[in-house]
Amino acid sequence: MNPIERFFALERHLDAGEKQGNIPPAKALYRDYWRVAWPTALEGIFLNLILLADLVMVGSLGIAQAAAIGIVSQPKMLMQMFGKALGTGVTAVTARRKGARDYRSLNSCIKQSLALTVLVYAVLASLGYTYREEILRLMGANDEYIGYALVYFTYLIGALFFKAMSAILTAVQIGIGQTKIILQASVAGNLVNVCLNYVLIFGAFGFPRMEIKGAAIATIIGEAVIFLVLLYAVLRYRQEGVDLRGQGTFAFERKTLTPVLAVGTNSFLEQIFERMGLLVFARLIAELGTVAVGTHHYCIILWDLYHYFGLGMSTASASFAGRKLGEKRRDLARLYMKAAQKSGLIVSLVVAAALLLLRGTIFSAMIADADAAALGAGIIAIVAVLIVPQTQAQVLAGTLRGAGDNRFIAQYSLFVSAILRSCIAYVLAFPLGMGLYGIWGALLIDEVLKMLLTEYRIGKGIWLTKEL
Repeated sequence: MNPIERFFALERHLDAGEKQGNIPPAKALYRDYWRVAWPTALEGIFLNLILLADLVMVGSLGIAQAAAIGIVSQPKMLMQMFGKALGTGVTAVTARRKGARDYRSLNSCIKQSLALTVLVYAVLASLGYTYREEILRLMGANDEYIGYALVYFTYLIGALFFKAMSAILTAVQIGIGQTKIILQASVAGNLVNVCLNYVLIFGAFGFPRMEIKGAAIATIIGEAVIFLVLLYAVLRYRQEGVDLRGQGTFAFERKTLTPVLAVGTNSFLEQIFERMGLLVFARLIAELGTVAVGTHHYCIILWDLYHYFGLGMSTASASFAGRKLGEKRRDLARLYMKAAQKSGLIVSLVVAAALLLLRGTIFSAMIADADAAALGAGIIAIVAVLIVPQTQAQVLAGTLRGAGDNRFIAQYSLFVSAILRSCIAYVLAFPLGMGLYGIWGALLIDEVLKMLLTEYRIGKGIWLTKEL
């Protein structure tokens, strides 16, 4: 076996006596993994590009309306956290039930999660609408653009309901390993969003010019389209045991919701701790001056493109971990995890090499300011190194989430991302005088620590014995 064949070989990673049945060829395992991974990976990149298009159109209306969109993004992200967290629990449980062929429990999980989402978002929407001005003031909105922000937030509350329901249906598709519909729904809904943005913001084709209100209405319609496509797929095609018209119940059951909420709560805490760390980062970066703030913004946009691709790989890892553990095939759960790791290493190294070679060209094309372009090219060199451990951390964390062993992720998010990363960033940026390089150096250290910690947890093997 030559070095390349040895690298891609998978069965050699099983310990003696760990094999529980027939093992497909390594090529088949990689193919299965990417069949699930690529649609969600591309969906994340596509969504990020659509958000950029939105920013360009709204930005053309003036700084006040652009600022209104920006200030609303904070409560928007907070309101989305419940849907994302519950979706993590739904993925873990539906994958496990699918693997065990327990279709009644699978459908009960879906129905009760959707019902719970409706109830929770009814409360959140009522509170958001009633106290919308107080919320925006708390986020820092001033009199210059509070009127625009109120208009946008009022309409956005409706869009967030559809987004939360879509998060549950997306989680179901990930859990059963059918991810193409996620990409199809996202493309349909976001193209509708962009087209309506142009029509309603600027008043094209005989429609009235609605500016920021038009952007909000377009967002509602786009999110509704995504939800309806996902719902149609679930109701029309009784795929992989999903049968919402027949099996399962909407009535809340302790045995059904307890594992969903256990995994979801840990995911919610993880998001809270990550958000805490990002808020501290934003404050530190603001102290570095205009060039650093602007350069950092462009670096984040570029990094996000790859970050979402890595998230797609992470969701595939979660899907396979849950399903194979449900099938009582711990050997295959381990091998799919190894396939994800090796795939992630190759992809991240290729992207890292491209970023290193093209970093100067990329920033010269994006930014006219020579100082900002030079600073950005230097930061992108750090990003190129950073994405290698980041990808490993993402796919391994996905495995832990899919197995339901994600309390550990919430714990290290608190101590590493919220506390340690912020302290390192401050020391590097200010006392050591590294400025923005120090901020991104702290992000690099953060990703390396996450990789090492997830490797440690995977190595302990607890995830292989986790019951849901």
